This record gives sequence, structure tokens and C-alpha cells, in this order.
Amino acid sequence: MTSIDWTGLHHAYGSAGDIPALLARARTTRAPTKHTDEPWFTLWSALYHQDDIYSASYAAVPELVAIASECGAAIAAESLFLAASIELRRHEPDAPTMPAELRVAYEQAVTRARPLATELARSARDAEGKLEVAAMIFEGDHDGARAILDADADEEE
Repeated sequence: MTSIDWTGLHHAYGSAGDIPALLARARTTRAPTKHTDEPWFTLWSALYHQDDIYSASYAAVPELVAIASECGAAIAAESLFLAASIELRRHEPDAPTMPAELRVAYEQAVTRARPLATELARSARDAEGKLEVAAMIFEGDHDGARAILDADADEEE
């Protein structure tokens, strides 16, 4: 894990000092089978809470991409989908400004995520389509990804 002062960053519930331990658990846990499976539920809740992102969200993206490259396809799907959701939200006009000290690592992670998500979307079994949407986001097809996500949200209602 990189040398980030997580306690100086924030997520939906305050200080992000708990995020490194959650990311470490994500590396060693099974892939989630339902949305309440830990540590993914807490990571999503803290880093992408009700469509809001935070300074810790930006800091987590390089770690999420690293997890995706180190773990099996099911964990990679969850990890890349969270990272891609943060990336998609970052492009919204009201997204929080990324701290300057996180920018280089973040941009490098997005560059690494692009071919990883694209290859996994082609080769891995992903019934929920998380890898396809992540690949679209990392390739810059934000409108296409939003259309799929909006259609999925409409189906859930």
C-alpha cells in the first residue's frame, strides 16, 4: 500500500483512517455474492455513498486497480467497478476536487485499469456486466456507461 496519510483524507463517514484495513481485507476475501458482503459493502458505502465521492475515493483508486490485477476475476470485477464508478463521478461538474498529491497515482491507475478492464470484460464470466461497464468508463465512453447504469436502475425500480 502506498504511503498515503489516510487520516488526512475523508470519506462519507469522516476520517479515512479505516480504508487501508478494508482494502487489505478486500485482497484476501472472497468475491461478494450479495451487496452486503464485507468488506465491499463498507468500501462502497464509504467511498461512493449515494453517488458522492470524497478525497479518500480518489486515493483508493490505485489500490482498487492493484487489487484487480492481483486477484481473480470476480474480485477484479467488484474492484474495477468501484474504481470506475469513482472515475465516472469524477467527471461530473459537482465532483470534489482531487487533491493534487493524489493526481499522478490516480491517473496512472486509470491508465493501468483501461486494458485490464477491457481484457477481463472479454475473457471473464461476469453475469452482472460490471467489467463491461468498467471497461467503457476507463475507455472514456461515459455516456454509454451511464445509459447502461440508468437502464439497470430503472429495472430495479
